[in-house]
Amino acid sequence: MIQRIQTIFLLIAGLAMLIFLIAPIWQKGNANTDATYTLTALYLETISAPEEGAKNEYMPYVIPGILGFLSVCASFIAIGLYKNRMRQIMLTTLNSLLIGTALGLSAYWSTQAEADLLPGIQGTYSYGLFLPAIAIIFNSLAARFIRKDERLVRSMDRLR
Repeated sequence: MIQRIQTIFLLIAGLAMLIFLIAPIWQKGNANTDATYTLTALYLETISAPEEGAKNEYMPYVIPGILGFLSVCASFIAIGLYKNRMRQIMLTTLNSLLIGTALGLSAYWSTQAEADLLPGIQGTYSYGLFLPAIAIIFNSLAARFIRKDERLVRSMDRLR
């Protein structure tokens, strides 16, 4: 039901995690050798020389992407469960766990890549690293308003 504020919050959390799947998390480049490294939620892209092309390393970098995809699915399923608030609360709690794990793994692997790849050059963290933080805030707000609705319904049942 789109009239409820928690639906909007869940939609924003789902869209943030959907963008997280394609957004760069971390980037580093060497101007002298034209080598660039880009970490996304699904792979680490390495370009040693422009004529060689890009090499993508998927494992273990694909794990935050899988967690992000599961989070997107959980957000959109929770939107459809507006009649069953208790199940919606359970799903948003699971979604917070998925988002937090994806955020933690992304931050860990980006700091590991910062230390391991081209150690003398400073890399840049991109907006993809901050999208799960935005998603977890909106997911928590949605859970709060779902609990508030549940308390309201229970208080009305007591009055009957």
